[in-house]
Amino acid sequence: MVKVSKQIFKSVGYIILILLVFSALPYSKQVRIAQMPLKIGGSIPADFGDVIIVPGSGCNPGRGTEERLNLASSLYQIKKRKVILSEGTCFPHERKGFIKRMTTEWKIDLEDIIWDTLSLTTQDNIKNSQILAKDYDCKNAVVCTSPFHQMRCGILMFKHWDGDFKIAAMPKDMLEMEKEQVYIDQRGKTLKEEYLKSIYELVFFFSTEK
Repeated sequence: MVKVSKQIFKSVGYIILILLVFSALPYSKQVRIAQMPLKIGGSIPADFGDVIIVPGSGCNPGRGTEERLNLASSLYQIKKRKVILSEGTCFPHERKGFIKRMTTEWKIDLEDIIWDTLSLTTQDNIKNSQILAKDYDCKNAVVCTSPFHQMRCGILMFKHWDGDFKIAAMPKDMLEMEKEQVYIDQRGKTLKEEYLKSIYELVFFFSTEK
């Protein structure tokens, strides 16, 4: 019992020491360290997958969605696959401009775009992507999302996706969110929310049937 108590105090001491060291680091380094467990993406074999899922999107893509589209486009150029894009809060009159950006800026052929017109959350995105993919006989997916968003997407894919899937790693030269000071200032809040949402999804992992 004494040994166990000593071990507990020792472990707590190490945790406190780590937290103190962490809190003494510059904020930018804290952010980089905090992001690490959330990045679960890896390299994608050139011949893998018949559909690319881009969580987020919308007619006016922000920095986060732009970097996801950059990644999706790079993989699409290697092997053409269907690409599921969520319109988000896209109004009908905005779709023309959205289509133009997808086909010219991100070089995705119009016939390969599958529109998800219903999703407003990441979970909706994944669940609706599964339904749409089945309609197009797509089974294996590549998910293209921002580094901080990869863990939660992976959990949701395990929960709702029937086929095989891989989360694509985001190369540094494709990151867009780093370019906005507004985002950098909010990074701590963003990461905290992602951890909480990921924990929530793990806790209720078996609560929703496919």
